[in-house]
Amino acid sequence: MRRLSSRTWRLPGRTAVAGMLLALAGVAAAQNCTFRNPIPGGILFSPALDPSAASTRMATTDVRVQCTGNAALAWSFTGANGSAPLRMKHSSQNAFIPYTVAAGFAGGPVGNQQWRLTATVLGMDYQNALVGSYSDLLTATVLP
Repeated sequence: MRRLSSRTWRLPGRTAVAGMLLALAGVAAAQNCTFRNPIPGGILFSPALDPSAASTRMATTDVRVQCTGNAALAWSFTGANGSAPLRMKHSSQNAFIPYTVAAGFAGGPVGNQQWRLTATVLGMDYQNALVGSYSDLLTATVLP
């Protein structure tokens, strides 16, 4: 049996602030996994990204996943503005800031696992970015 569930998270931003919207999808073959967060949250780089003092920045959100059986989860990420690399798009210009996302297990039993999703933007990737708002719709897929 395969089961797919999805959630959306907002990761807004501008250079001066950067963020993304996150959609979560759980897929299982012999097991089921669902996302337990009732309301999607966002990943927001705060304070805002500052191109004049560009340094590597990270932003996080926590996600709870419920699986049947002894699931070891594998995560994959795709973005609305590209996936190789993931990138946030300027709100009105054809400008992008690349970023990466990683999932780290934060604890809990199989039926109530907590995971921390960490988005990272390298300083060199936004040091010459246009000032304005940047965002992306990020889809996370988890496979037990």
